[in-house]
Amino acid sequence: MIQLAKEKIGTRILGSWKLVNWVYETEAGEIVDFYGKDPHGLLVFLDSGYMSVHVYKNNRTKFNDLALNSGSIEEKANSFSTFTAYYGIYEEVRPGVFETAVEGALIPDWLGTTQIRYAELKDDILVLSTPPTPTSEGLRTFRLTWEKVDRG
Repeated sequence: MIQLAKEKIGTRILGSWKLVNWVYETEAGEIVDFYGKDPHGLLVFLDSGYMSVHVYKNNRTKFNDLALNSGSIEEKANSFSTFTAYYGIYEEVRPGVFETAVEGALIPDWLGTTQIRYAELKDDILVLSTPPTPTSEGLRTFRLTWEKVDRG
C-alpha cells in the first residue's frame, strides 16, 4: 500500500537518484522483478522543473557493430524492450503526487502525455509508484526504488 507524503516533498527530491529495484504488482497481487534482479538506472530532478529518467536491464545483449545506426532488427527489438527513458516538466500537484508533462520519450506514444507517480520518501530512499497501468498482460502497478547519489 502506498503511503503518500503528508506534506510536499518536491524540494527534497532534487538531485540524482540511482535505481535500487523495479518491480510490478499483478492484479492477483504477485510481485515481479520487471527488468530482473539487478536493473540499472538514473533519475534526475532539477530545480528548473525538469526531470529525466533512464532505466535498463542488466546484461543487455550487445550489437555486433559499434556504429550508431547499426543493429539487426532483432538486436534493436531486444534493445528497445530492455530500456526505457523519458523526460519532461514535473510538478508536485498534491503532497507526494507528481505529474510529468512528457516532452521526450523512448516510447513515441508517451510524447505529450502526463505521467503520474506517487512518491514515498524516507531519508535517502525514494519509492515512485504508478497508478494501475494497462499492459498486454492486464493491469500492473509499477514501483521503482531509488537511492540518492548526490555527491556534496
